[in-house]
This record gives sequence, structure tokens and C-alpha cells, in this order.
Amino acid sequence: MRFVRFGVVGIINTLITMAVFNLAAVLLHAPALAANALGWVVGFANSYFWNRRWTFADRTGAPAGRSLWRFAVANVVALATSSAVIAALQTVTRSTGLGMDLSAPLLLNIIEAVAIVASLAVNYTLATLWAFRETPAA
Repeated sequence: MRFVRFGVVGIINTLITMAVFNLAAVLLHAPALAANALGWVVGFANSYFWNRRWTFADRTGAPAGRSLWRFAVANVVALATSSAVIAALQTVTRSTGLGMDLSAPLLLNIIEAVAIVASLAVNYTLATLWAFRETPAA
């Protein structure tokens, strides 16, 4: 059930990330990596709130201050994963011409979607095993 809740929060954050990404990259012509980072930053507050209050609500022994900084670290690692995937896929598409028959915004969104999926496993694992882990009773 926890993974389902994490997934629901993730879907909402994906929509937020994609909206901000498109606003920045497509409408404002920001570089894809900058647009990706901006989307992650905007989604972070929403993600932490809902994961703390709903997904991991049963982990009452995880202090808010500790879980916040750990969740931030987990998200930075997930962002690095996402950014690496974007950089790699942009390099591949440019060097091979793969996907060049697609519109630039569509190709950017496909690359962003792959990056989001790739970072999901990293983020969920770190959130579950580290960020929202309960402190053992002393």
C-alpha cells in the first residue's frame, strides 16, 4: 500500500514537474537541465508534505527535521539520476538522429518522462529505507 501512495504522490509531482518543465523549457526556452531542476524544486515541497503526512504517516518515530533533510538528500540523488538520464538521452538523440522526426517539445517530454521513471526507484528506495525510517527506541 505504501508504494501505491508513493506512486499517487509521484503522479501528482510528475504533473507538477512536467508543467514547470514545459513552462520553462518550451515556453521560456530555458535549457532542459535547468527546466528539469526547476520542476524538481517546485515539486519537492509538495512531495515532502504528502509523503510525510500520508505515504509514511505510520512512521511516527521519524522526526520531521531529520526526515526533511534526508528526503532532500534523497531528492537530490534522484534529481542527479534524472539529470544524467536527460543528458545521456539528449546526447544519443543528437548524435544518432533518433527521434528527430518528432517535434522538439514532444521529444523533450519523452526524454523527461524516461528520466522521471528512472529516478523513481532511487527516490522510493532512499525514502523508504533512509529518509522516513523510524528511529529505534532507546
